[in-house]
Amino acid sequence: MVKKIHAAVLAAMDLPRQWLFRMVERFRIGPQLFLILLATTIGALTGLGAVCFLLLIRLFRGFFFGVLYSAMAPAPYLIFLLPALGGLLIGPLIHFFPKEAKGDGVPAAMETIALGGGIIKPRTVALRTITAAITIGSGGSVGREAPIAQIGAAVGSMVGQLLRVSGERMRNLVGCGAAGGIAAVFNAPMGGVFFALEVLLGDFSAQTFPLIVIASVSAVSVSRAILGNVLIFSVPTFALESFPQIVFCGILGAACGAIAQLFIRSLDATEHKFSSSKIPVWLRAAVGGGMTGIIAIGFPQVLGIDDIALDQALHGALPWTFLLAIGFLKIAATSFSLGSGGSGGVLGPSLFIGGTIGALAGTAANALFPGVAGSVGGYTLIGMAAFLAPMVGAPLTAILILFEITGDYEIILPLLVAVINAMLVSGAISRFSLYTHHLHKKGVDLVRGREEGVLKTLMVRDVMRKEVLTIPSSASFRQLSARFLKEHLDYFYLIDSDGALNGVVSFRDIRPYLMEEGLWDLVRVKDIATSNPVSVTPGESLFDVLIKFGYKNVAILPVIDDPHSRKLIGIIHRKEVLEAYQRRIMSSKREE
Repeated sequence: MVKKIHAAVLAAMDLPRQWLFRMVERFRIGPQLFLILLATTIGALTGLGAVCFLLLIRLFRGFFFGVLYSAMAPAPYLIFLLPALGGLLIGPLIHFFPKEAKGDGVPAAMETIALGGGIIKPRTVALRTITAAITIGSGGSVGREAPIAQIGAAVGSMVGQLLRVSGERMRNLVGCGAAGGIAAVFNAPMGGVFFALEVLLGDFSAQTFPLIVIASVSAVSVSRAILGNVLIFSVPTFALESFPQIVFCGILGAACGAIAQLFIRSLDATEHKFSSSKIPVWLRAAVGGGMTGIIAIGFPQVLGIDDIALDQALHGALPWTFLLAIGFLKIAATSFSLGSGGSGGVLGPSLFIGGTIGALAGTAANALFPGVAGSVGGYTLIGMAAFLAPMVGAPLTAILILFEITGDYEIILPLLVAVINAMLVSGAISRFSLYTHHLHKKGVDLVRGREEGVLKTLMVRDVMRKEVLTIPSSASFRQLSARFLKEHLDYFYLIDSDGALNGVVSFRDIRPYLMEEGLWDLVRVKDIATSNPVSVTPGESLFDVLIKFGYKNVAILPVIDDPHSRKLIGIIHRKEVLEAYQRRIMSSKREE
């Protein structure tokens, strides 16, 4: 009965796909046009999803800061209870669905695209949408951009799953959705395009680029039609009038790069503290929210998405002491909100922190060099991009988002200088952005490529065989030839009396002596064997093992316990290394 129901559900789900393909055949739609229509549809759906998510945030914000906060009017210091209550509401979801509900969803999307074939479950989107909307609406110090990017990626994934597209095309559709999400929330189509290409896909090919542009434009068109073509900030003009301004921007970029790494380490340390604490999982987000709320008693600007404070910084209306305080307190508040399990992104907080650093630098430059430094607002904008770039590892995305926000070509040159310096300083401290650092902790290294990332998660001990054919080093050639005839193998490993690896002898090595029967009892195996063969240890990754296979161009390598004793404990086959890689890829797909 269950099988019949399951078959009926699958058949019902297959009807839209069959109908769509019939329409394609009926109207003779070619492959290129079909892909364009798909990208346009995904972009439009993502734009609608972004609008719905923003409206959901407004709904929760109205509840927490309209209804509840109004009731607290006699005691405004109770504001700390709002993010704590938000954390308490999402606590059960984090407890039962930690992978789908907590933290920043971008690293999970990157891993899914690289290793899981781009398959994202609808459940992930539903949980992420609810937990992120509650976290942001209750005042959690997180951004809305990453959840929207994941919503868009899921839209692309679901369309791809419906049509049963190939793995490469699935990645492109997921990228289309993510680009549409970022483009819709920032009102910046090219920023969304390069976020998908730089961060999620790592692919700038001619086949990928046009589809993502189409999806991004489609998403922005839908969001503008519903919400209007509204800029996030009231942006002041920035006039590049002197060479010292370039120098100031370079210094600002270097500072942003260093502080970005501080922020990454703060997030990592806070997450580690909460995950290793004895606080129940369902209560951690409430505790983190409460800690964020305590900061908000004195500095409410750290809560949620405070565009007002950033707008004031853009116009040079905030004193330097206040800028310094809210910049570093925002780092602490975001670390508490995300590290404890709250759901949301870091793009919004990164823009806020970078903006305060830029405004602080602009204020200092104007105090030291009046009439030369330029407007504080220009440094605020440049600081936003210079901080965002190393945080997410996407310099082009940061530059284009800020360029689209300002619409001012005058800012491009100082922006480039600041972003490049930020990336150089951040890279000198660590080669990881926040996203790649998160994946690296899980053993997935996408910085060096998909295959390397997968192979580095697998160890020799996971693949090695313990059965190994050996022969004593002191054995005679007669004994060796008898073993070859009996075992029908191509090689034997030589060991001494302690079981240490001394060499390897193959059938090719014995050929010169086969016709010299008088030497069979005189020649010892160690005389004809290859000494000091390349070996591996159980703790080595399969990536390193493949390098050794290529170095010697062999199919099998011996496994020793450690380089000192060299005790032979097994062998590893190149074919089985590649099979282990394929199994890991398939396992990742099933988990998604």
